[in-house]
Amino acid sequence: MTEPMQKRLTLLGPESVGKTTLAEHLAKRFDTRLVREYGRTFDEKIMQPRYKQGKGWREQDLTTIVETHAAMRAALSPLAGPLLIEDTDALMTAVWAEYLLGAPSPMVEAMARATLADHYLLLTPETPWTDDGVRYAGKQEEREWFFNAAKKRLDDWGAPYTVISGADWAEREKQAVKVAEGIVK
Repeated sequence: MTEPMQKRLTLLGPESVGKTTLAEHLAKRFDTRLVREYGRTFDEKIMQPRYKQGKGWREQDLTTIVETHAAMRAALSPLAGPLLIEDTDALMTAVWAEYLLGAPSPMVEAMARATLADHYLLLTPETPWTDDGVRYAGKQEEREWFFNAAKKRLDDWGAPYTVISGADWAEREKQAVKVAEGIVK
């Protein structure tokens, strides 16, 4: 009997929509590994000690985030079983590259297209935004821009996804669990 092929389920969306919490809940519920968001760690540990929030970013910083996240995924994948959960991936880094650099990064875009997940959960921005001292884009129009920029890439690149919506956290989790159950069947 062969093992089922592993599927990657990746969460995308603006800041403060519950990606990290939802990813943690899914990983626990499905007894699997979680590839945590590396971009936030890079920002906290490398960028913010040197620059004002949102300043000083270079394309190389964003490719480093993509490469490190890929290495984390490679390390955790053999331990995950049939489902691997990711708290964002290169696609969301491509959105951040456009936001931080003022234009899309051809390099980050190419890296993202080459490493698409099996399925994405795209979370809508109607949840309350919480300023935790690290987040950048709290205005509703910025949050909508992030959602739309991620959705456009998913559509343009033909990546399978499900929109997770509503302001109620429990309802979001219920929607996500249903999708994940369908993926591992």
